[in-house]
Order: sequence, then structure tokens, then C-alpha cells
Amino acid sequence: MLNLMYKIRNHWTSNTDANKEKKWLYLIAFPVGHGAVDWGGGALWLLGPAMALSMGLSHFQVGLLFAARQVAAGISQLPAGMIGDKLKRRGNFLLVTFWWVSVAQLVASNSLNYWIVVVFLSLASSGAAAWHPVAMGSMVQYMPNRKGFILAIHMLGGSIAEITAPLLAGILLIFLDWDRVLQISTVPTVILGLIFLRLAPMVKASPYQSGIGLNIKDLMKSVIKPGSLTILMMIMLHNMSLVAFMSMTPLYFQEVRGLSSGLTGLGFSLFLLGGAVTAPFVGHISDKIGRKTISIWGLIGGGICAWLITLTTSNLTIFPLLIITGVLMLSVHSVIMAMALEKIGHRESTVLGLISSIGEGFAALGAIFAGILGNMALAYSLILAGILSIVAGLALWPLNQNPAKDDNQTIHVQ
Repeated sequence: MLNLMYKIRNHWTSNTDANKEKKWLYLIAFPVGHGAVDWGGGALWLLGPAMALSMGLSHFQVGLLFAARQVAAGISQLPAGMIGDKLKRRGNFLLVTFWWVSVAQLVASNSLNYWIVVVFLSLASSGAAAWHPVAMGSMVQYMPNRKGFILAIHMLGGSIAEITAPLLAGILLIFLDWDRVLQISTVPTVILGLIFLRLAPMVKASPYQSGIGLNIKDLMKSVIKPGSLTILMMIMLHNMSLVAFMSMTPLYFQEVRGLSSGLTGLGFSLFLLGGAVTAPFVGHISDKIGRKTISIWGLIGGGICAWLITLTTSNLTIFPLLIITGVLMLSVHSVIMAMALEKIGHRESTVLGLISSIGEGFAALGAIFAGILGNMALAYSLILAGILSIVAGLALWPLNQNPAKDDNQTIHVQ
């Protein structure tokens, strides 16, 4: 009897330790990894004006640079998601993304040729984007009944990077050229690449076993449903809005409002901070009361606030408006992703890859249109972002919120 009790105690203890290890991996290491792969991209929002000044770029060329990065991100995410649902050692795939991003950013930072910079920053963007569906799919499989919360935790890591990176970049630009700042911004990615040499083997294998052909066929059946198409259209508009706003706001602050690079970095970071702080709370609430209403009012409210930024005459009121815009626009992003995952069903990494691929791909249009309007007046770019966000919220209004029923949807890997 004593021997049996001893075995039970050892079994329980080993399982508890394993679960604690997994919890640390998915709730801490994964968000930190997200922040690391996105750090250079976060700095680029502030490096855009400095690059324009140094290389003699027009507003359209700056918009085209961001558009190319979005297209590259969109192209990589669906294949990455499908690979993530098939790989036994998907931790190794996550490990590769750190070095993919680091090498591409370092090459871009050592060139003054516009097209070389565009190509290699786009490659870096595709590497960072490839991280997302694989990491998010693994996290959702770990906590399948708390999708809004766990996706918000993943988003939090990227948001902290996009808050800190522009702020640090804005300060460094006072003393250094953009290429040196980009090199410094690659350091966190390299550090996490070294750390993940140890962590990669700990990532659980995908629970799915069927072939990729069947994966695509089932996915297409899920996507062509009217409710799924509505959500995908809303995601396209939302991402176009975010990229239009984020690519042109730093230029607007410096050229129209006359703010320094440091104050521009502060304002941009406040926008991201508003979304980062509230996202886990909003995601948790959406897990309890539903996602549709929260998403609608976040998108519409955020669009209105983006428009109000162009109307205020005092620079002091811009900063509170940026925080509110971030709270409304950004905090619902993980809620929207969770809603799409539930509506489409199917395999987590693949669906998240599809959502992100479509969203990121069409977001390029937001950067292009914002760049074209920015050549007329930079305020028009922010107004465009507001309109796109409002339309995204209105597009969601008639949606039936019932989730898809899919056998693969709620596998709990723990």
C-alpha cells in the first residue's frame, strides 16, 4: 500500500512539474519570443521618417516600403500555419524565424539602395510573420477554452516590443543614423534566437496527422461560409486601417505637428500601450460574454478617435487621444482573431495563418492608399484609417456569432 501511494505521489508530482514547465513556456517564453521577432519591425515605424530624410524618399515611397513588408508577411503566414499543423518539431521552426529576421535586418541596415532595403526588410517581415500562426496555434491548443485571453497574451509580447522599440528608436535617432538604430534593434531578436536553442525542443508536437491536401480542402469548405467571409472582410479592413494609421502617423506628427523624433516615439508608444494594457482584460471578458459587441464598438470608436486626432488644435490633447485610440483599435485585435478561429473552425495554426495572411496582405493596400493621400495632405491618411476602422465595425454588425462545429477545434495539448 505504501509503495502504491509513493508511486501515485511521484506520478502526480511529475505531471504537476511538467504542466508548470509548459505554462511557463506558453505564457511567458512565447510572448517574449513574439516581442523579439517583432522588435525590428516596431522600430521601423519610427525609422520611416529618418530613412525618408536620409535617402530622399517621398511619402509614397515610404508607404510602398511598408506595403511591401505587409505583402511579404501575408505571403508567409498561411504556409507557416500549415507547416505548424504538420511539424513534429515545430519548436525548430520557431527557432529559425529569429535568425531569418536577424540576418535580413542586418543586410538591410548595411545598404543605402532603396530597393535592396525594401527587399531585405520585406524578408525580415516574412520571417517575423511566420512566427505568429505557429506560436498562436500552439498556445490556443494549450488553452482551447480561453482563446481570447491566450491570444491577447501572445499579442501582449508583440505590443510591448512595439511600444518599447519605437520609443527607444526615437531617442537613439537623436544621436545615431537609422541604419545603426536598426542594427541595435536587431539585438533582442539575436538574444531570443540563442535562448530558443534550449527552448525549441520543449514545444509540443502538433496533434494533427492527416495530409496537407486534405487540410486545404477542409479549410476551403470552412472559409466559403457567409459568416466566415464576413469576418475575413472585416479583418482586411481592420488591418488596412491599422497599417494606414501606423505608417503615416509618425510623419504626420513630425511634418504637420512639428514634434521631435523623441515626442513622436512617445506618442506612438502611448497608442500601442493603450492596446497592450487592455488587451488581456478585453480578451478575458470576450471569453465570458461574447466577442461581437466588443469588436464592433472597439472598431467604430477607434476610427472616430483616429479622425479626431486630425481635428484637435492642441498637441497636448493628441497624447490622450492616442491612448484611447489604441485602447479601442488594438485591444480588440485578439478578440477578432478568436472570433474568426471559432467561426471558421478547423486546425488552429492553419486558420490563424490564413487569417493573418489575408489580413497582412490586404493591409498593404492601407499603406499604399495612405501614402498616396499623404502626398496630398498627411491628415488625409489618418482620416482614411478612421474610415476603414468604422467600416470594419459596421461590416461585423449583421454577423451571427455562433461558432463553427469542428472536431479539430478543441484539442487540448497539455
